[in-house]
Amino acid sequence: MNGSKCDQRRRWRLWRWAVVSCLLVTTAVVEAGGAEVTELDYEERRDERRDLLVLRDTLRSALDLHSNWTGPPCHGAHSRWRGVSCDGDGRVVGVALDGAQLTGSLPTGALRGVSRLQALSLRGNALHGALPGLDALPRLRAVDLSSNRFSGPIPRRYATSLRDLARLELQDNLLNGTLPAFQQRGLVVFNVSYNFLQGEVPDTRALRRFPTSAFDHNLRLCGEAVNAECREGSPSFGAPAAAGGSSDDPAVRPAGDRDRAARKPMRFRLATWSVVVMSLIAALVPFAAVLIFLHHKKKGREIRLGGRAGAAETVLHNAKVTGAGDIKDKAEQGPGSGSRSTDSGKGAELHFFLDDRGRFELDELFRSTAEMLGKGRLGITYRVTLEAGPVVVVKRLRNMSHVPRRDFTHTMQLLGKLRHENVADLLACFYSKEEKLVVYEHVPGCSLFQLLHGNRGEGRTPLPWPARLSIAQGVARGLAYLHQSLPYFHRPPHGNLKSSNVLVFFAAPAKGTQQQQKQAVPKLTDHGFHPLLPHHAHRLAAAKCPEFARGGGRRLSSRADVYCLGVVLLELLTGKVPVEEDGDLAEWARLALSHEWSTDILDVEIVGDRGRHGDMLRLTEVALLCAAVEPDRRPKVQDVVRMIDEIAAGDGAPELAAGR
Repeated sequence: MNGSKCDQRRRWRLWRWAVVSCLLVTTAVVEAGGAEVTELDYEERRDERRDLLVLRDTLRSALDLHSNWTGPPCHGAHSRWRGVSCDGDGRVVGVALDGAQLTGSLPTGALRGVSRLQALSLRGNALHGALPGLDALPRLRAVDLSSNRFSGPIPRRYATSLRDLARLELQDNLLNGTLPAFQQRGLVVFNVSYNFLQGEVPDTRALRRFPTSAFDHNLRLCGEAVNAECREGSPSFGAPAAAGGSSDDPAVRPAGDRDRAARKPMRFRLATWSVVVMSLIAALVPFAAVLIFLHHKKKGREIRLGGRAGAAETVLHNAKVTGAGDIKDKAEQGPGSGSRSTDSGKGAELHFFLDDRGRFELDELFRSTAEMLGKGRLGITYRVTLEAGPVVVVKRLRNMSHVPRRDFTHTMQLLGKLRHENVADLLACFYSKEEKLVVYEHVPGCSLFQLLHGNRGEGRTPLPWPARLSIAQGVARGLAYLHQSLPYFHRPPHGNLKSSNVLVFFAAPAKGTQQQQKQAVPKLTDHGFHPLLPHHAHRLAAAKCPEFARGGGRRLSSRADVYCLGVVLLELLTGKVPVEEDGDLAEWARLALSHEWSTDILDVEIVGDRGRHGDMLRLTEVALLCAAVEPDRRPKVQDVVRMIDEIAAGDGAPELAAGR
């Protein structure tokens, strides 16, 4: 018995030792494997953070990403980094920095290390340069780079490498070249409108799903997707598919077979076609010479006999350049009297308002070099250098397809007559259903917004108090001229007054004056569009005034312009951007003055000029009068001009009782 019990104990010990040994070995293997996974995961997280920091350090932003994007980007499934989202494993899967005022160009291979990235959205910024290469991010499903300044072609790898792509928005950029053949089956949102793309739209199943609006307002796109035939020589993404094959899946032959098939008859065909071509050229050369001679003779006769004085017409294809006097005639004709052909895009006209300025043809305008200056709610603004040398500014209006020709023409006629040193001259306009352009004089300077807020770091040239006071005077005078010149029904006369719509250039001092510094001269622009936007008034700066923001169907009046003037004056004084998220700038200034923090509201660039503090605070009171909550308490713009002139003249405190 004792012997058998001892044997059982030995067997049990051996069995227990074997089980423990297996468990230890298994644990060691698991721990070893876990160590390898942890190390790999650590490297991926390090690359992920490194690429995000490169993006942060390369771009400039109003969000102060340098103070926010610190530490690890993910804490579990949450992120403390603005615009960054994470998954359950603590990995970055989304970057969204819409409207963050990002400037600069994306670095080469941007976000390449963020390997799990599924959504990238940088909509509504000022990024320029080439589109980022995203082929190293195969999990990307949504890409929104719209409303920026990206240029160059769309990378073809967007179509070949991003197989899970479901959303691609590239509208409102400066992209050119041809459109890649996107074939992703899951692509449900796609937009490349408002660019400079050209050539044939690839006839793929993915692109056939989308309406023509996804391709609108490009240079010269053609194909079934845009309902436009392609002419010979139109660039295309690739060669057409072989006969009998689908355009989505073209048949491909080996290069050797193709060479052998073509090599044998090549000599005979080349000789035959060379003879035919030479014969055709020999026959067509004299015929073409006769046609060219007749064309030039006819063209010279048309110029000599062309119409009334001051309204000569140069006919070029379907575009005409007409005098300002013809606009009224065509506006009075109304529908059914020749305007239909123009509405459909034929016979489109470029109308000029100034007889003393050099004219140019519509085709020349489209051929000239254009540089985008900025984007606003009304459209995109370009600086265009014409082939003849002059420089003009062209505004490409948006969301005005509903505006009838009569209304557009009448409004442009009113604005084209305005002449004031503080209002930008309207030179010409163009109307069609698809496009509406406004051509302004070129002001050799920059916007007031750029002067006040651009490059607030090292190397910035401060804007001194005399220049700011001169700008305040000019803006008020220009606004008073608009209020005096435009008819009563054109209210508010400006409607879109803000610092980005005030252009400033510095003129040399007049001869015989003691002033040595250049004079800051402001010019108002983007004025007078409110009557064309009765259902879209919220897009204009005047809609920020309290009476409109409260709702109730109250219509905007001339006092809305006065409110906007008050905000611009406060911007000049404080150097602050009037952003809604930071509260009301006028209310903040009132609070500071009521607590005797008077000089604390002044911009650091002018607060050192202690001898002018009195003038600065008096102008602040004028600004707060203009920005009164109740419209009836705001002064008339003519009274504002008088008060600012008194401050500039140093004749004592202006009468500020008005509107109190």
